[in-house]
Amino acid sequence: MYRFSALPLLFVIVLGLAACSGTATRPQASGGDALDNAARPLIARGDYLDAAQLYLAAAETAPATGRSALQLKAAALLADGGAWKRLQTLLATMRPSALPPEQAGQYYLLSARRALALQQPVAALELLAKVDSPETLADQGREYYQVRASAYARSGNPLEAARQLIWLDGLLSDPASRLANQYRIWEQLSSLSSEALKALKTAPPPDALSGWMELVLITREQRGDRTRWMQELDSWRGRYPRHPAQQALLPDLQRQVGEFAAQAGRIAVLLPFSGSAGEAAGAIRDGILAAFYQSGRSDAALRFYDTGGDPQRIWSVYQQALGQGAEFVIGPLLKDSVQALARSGTLAVPVLALNQVDNDTLDPELPLYQFGLAPEDEARQVAERAIADARMRLVALIPNNAWGGRVYQAFRDHYTRLGGRVVAVEQYDDDSADFSRPIRRLLNLDDSRGRLQALQRLLGKRLEFEASRRQDAQAVFVLAFPRQARQIKPQLRFHHAGDLPVYSTSHVYQANDDPAIDRDMDGLMFCDIPWTLDTQGTWAQQREHVEKLWPARARRDERLFALGFDAFQVVPWLKMLHLPGFARFPGATGILSLDENKHLHRALEWARFKRGVPQLMEEAPLTSMEGRYEPESPRQ
Repeated sequence: MYRFSALPLLFVIVLGLAACSGTATRPQASGGDALDNAARPLIARGDYLDAAQLYLAAAETAPATGRSALQLKAAALLADGGAWKRLQTLLATMRPSALPPEQAGQYYLLSARRALALQQPVAALELLAKVDSPETLADQGREYYQVRASAYARSGNPLEAARQLIWLDGLLSDPASRLANQYRIWEQLSSLSSEALKALKTAPPPDALSGWMELVLITREQRGDRTRWMQELDSWRGRYPRHPAQQALLPDLQRQVGEFAAQAGRIAVLLPFSGSAGEAAGAIRDGILAAFYQSGRSDAALRFYDTGGDPQRIWSVYQQALGQGAEFVIGPLLKDSVQALARSGTLAVPVLALNQVDNDTLDPELPLYQFGLAPEDEARQVAERAIADARMRLVALIPNNAWGGRVYQAFRDHYTRLGGRVVAVEQYDDDSADFSRPIRRLLNLDDSRGRLQALQRLLGKRLEFEASRRQDAQAVFVLAFPRQARQIKPQLRFHHAGDLPVYSTSHVYQANDDPAIDRDMDGLMFCDIPWTLDTQGTWAQQREHVEKLWPARARRDERLFALGFDAFQVVPWLKMLHLPGFARFPGATGILSLDENKHLHRALEWARFKRGVPQLMEEAPLTSMEGRYEPESPRQ
């Protein structure tokens, strides 16, 4: 409990001690030094509020010229203690326009820290843009670049986040801090696809950002071949002889390579071939087989087991697989079966389940990994993309069913946390062919028509009228399947919303191009897996190779095929994904990462319909806030 009543007395004592003359042989501390000395032990104990009160008490009696400096010291301590309401109250008493440039910069930096703590990354970027010269701040801008990088990362712009961290790297001297910061650079760039990294690497050596991108690509592409990786690193060193990663991150990466997980030889696959999910199980099996044959692993053996549709069978099937020598298990697929396996309390060999269950029911020590095509993950990425595009207010059109409500809630919660606001949401009947009524309600067109009718009654005559939609929305989030999306997009255009960007999930795309009927969706943006969207890169080549071998299999539910492909691919790397240098795995279903609950998450690619065909978009805007921030050239 904090007690402030004694602090003014403590401050008087401090000043009294500072003013006393005596026989001391060393120079006496100034009033400011004495104040800092009194605050230091409080800060060391974590008593930030008490330390801040010392400076606030001093500010009350300080001359006008020194008051703001003391207030800003107090404000910094309130921020360090997470006292965001008190910080806001204090900052509200100050006028940044009346402060010297360095103090004004500190004011905006503290305001940005508060905005970021309140999950408002775009507001934080707006505040940081008002800092004229970060290098004039007391720490030469270290905190400025840290906060700016975090704001860009949280608003879904990893490239710009990496730029800020590269600037910060040149300001750090402590080896541990520098290594931690370089892993943050690595983490941000690792969230981009290989194709994006290649496209964005536009500057030649020795450009620092391009060097980082090349290093990520080399480690990603050669992660399974240590000898080849070392050869590529030697070549990279020759191109970037003074790159900052040479001293910090690269030696640590090489240490981690020695810790590669041993690859399981005997893998059991548990899928419901004989149940209602038999077709889905067959597509996943085909993907697993494709990855297995492509790997060329002579030391591996696959054995498939039918779990049927009864979750009560899963434990006996799992034990059967163990009895036949399984060292790793892929599956089960059905959520009830995953739940049943999780409740067993013990798993003799690790399991990669192909669905997700509630974490509250799981033992954190259980070697149960969870991987699936969760639509909630896609909805959250739509929220991040809209924020990165500076679309802070939008309307949502969703199906009137349990699935639509669940996915929309994931979108809304994440979008709100990032600082966005859903100004209206309407539901439609998923078996409908006419979406005019919910769209009119969504856009407030009925209100516009109602005002016209009231005015006509008042004047007693007909008036020329053109309906006007609501003006507080910057975008539309549509949750739909292809049949509905092909009708919703043109109806939005008909109802005066053709200028609003439309975002959606992969569910709007059937994964096979059909320009004749998909042309009505032109302009609609959606996220999807690399396997379906890639037309020229690695996954396009993989897809063509598989289609030549198994033309019928490859086109049967492509997303589930890709899930099976990645499930086999990622097995040897699961124990490595917690290491900072290898925390991103580029897969057919997206760039995979592992959280603390052993859930695999997917970072998807973005596409926009053009002439009825999806065209890949860049990962995120190079700058946020509609171009208000000019990209900076990172230090060499």
